[in-house]
Amino acid sequence: MKTTHIILAIVICAAPLFAHFGAKYEPPDGAIYHGSGWDYNGSQIIYENMFPGDKRPLILQVNVSIPGMRGCDVARTVQALTRNIAHPDSQFIEYSMHWQGRDAAVMLDSVYVFTDQWDHWVDTLEAAFRQVNRPFFFRIGFEFNGSWNPYHPYIYPRAFRKLVLELRQRGIENFATVWCYEPDADATFADSTRQGWRWYPGDDVVDWFGLDLFNHAHFDPAEPDSLRGQLSRKGKSEAFLRFAETRRKPVYLNELSAIDISATPDSSDADSTDGRNDWELWFEPFFDFIEAHPNIKGWNYINVNWNVIGHYGELGWRDARLEINSYIRHRWVQRLIDDRFIHAGYDITREQSVEKYRILHPNALSLEVYPNPFNHILNIAAVIPHGEFSLALWTLTGRKAADIYRGNSASITAQVVWDANSLPAGMYILRLDGKGGAASRKIGIVK
Repeated sequence: MKTTHIILAIVICAAPLFAHFGAKYEPPDGAIYHGSGWDYNGSQIIYENMFPGDKRPLILQVNVSIPGMRGCDVARTVQALTRNIAHPDSQFIEYSMHWQGRDAAVMLDSVYVFTDQWDHWVDTLEAAFRQVNRPFFFRIGFEFNGSWNPYHPYIYPRAFRKLVLELRQRGIENFATVWCYEPDADATFADSTRQGWRWYPGDDVVDWFGLDLFNHAHFDPAEPDSLRGQLSRKGKSEAFLRFAETRRKPVYLNELSAIDISATPDSSDADSTDGRNDWELWFEPFFDFIEAHPNIKGWNYINVNWNVIGHYGELGWRDARLEINSYIRHRWVQRLIDDRFIHAGYDITREQSVEKYRILHPNALSLEVYPNPFNHILNIAAVIPHGEFSLALWTLTGRKAADIYRGNSASITAQVVWDANSLPAGMYILRLDGKGGAASRKIGIVK
């Protein structure tokens, strides 16, 4: 027998359908920062131009090395913090920094920790950060334990801590730190011994967790979490997100790019067959993954052709440019112009509750589900304007499979716990209709 329970309030679940941790520069519940990663041959401007003027990305990524090939000075640092901002009053920077010198294969975290050889670089950063005097995200030693970034266990987190604490002691507070992992690396990110954390710098110096996703196997909900007793790449992503929840930190997808689609130009995809296939391979699973993880609060899409960048083509990375295939471009833009995504013009320093966010976006609806796919009980959380709303389940062919709830909300949030035992396994569309329009999520029932 099917039962439905409606509660007009947010209910605290084992895994929250809405996640807010009070972190520095964290957006409101249910909202996600829209960002653009890696500026390669003008790729950030090309990406921006895909969107209407009020939907341009809010965050622009810059990658640097300290001291780098040419050394580091205040002017170069200021340039890195400002050069990619096309609209300095409406966009912000994610400043990603490695400890590297002339040999890019050598990470110099140990030099910074055990000697004073690099201490003067902190003076440089301090002067530049003061001069720019604009909030930014500070990703320090990103993808910390990947073999391609050979940082040192137990030393790297000390370097991270030393830099953050020294800047704070100098009164530099206009940044939020990001501690960033990539799931092709090993899963030792949460390990600790008597020496301390192997990789984690500590709750007091980490504001956000960062996760870089490239191959669809990093996140596809259809992928297994373990293979032959070992965590899969998708399983590592899931484990890292669980670690973020235990530390009560929001997650930023600092580097996001569809490296395994090989986007087909319109001239060779007149009927959009390749575009549809690529969308189903990478993008649809990605949005399903996002819906299952409300602690993901931002991302930077890297819109480049990896075939022509350094050694990435040799690694099998492909063309991830969205603008060259009309079907992919249109679907991506349509998903991101939704009000749940925060674009250029938003002030990341202002504190906002979900209620205040909805005042600014009065017609926005939001729909989240957990778990997905599910076996028996589905938790449904909706953010809606006051008034009537309904929830219904539809098949992928457009036939209504079930009416879940219809009524009036006296609150801006509603949660439904729904028993789907009477329905067969398969993929469905859950649709919310309300005063502000409609929202939908693809869900799976497994038996």
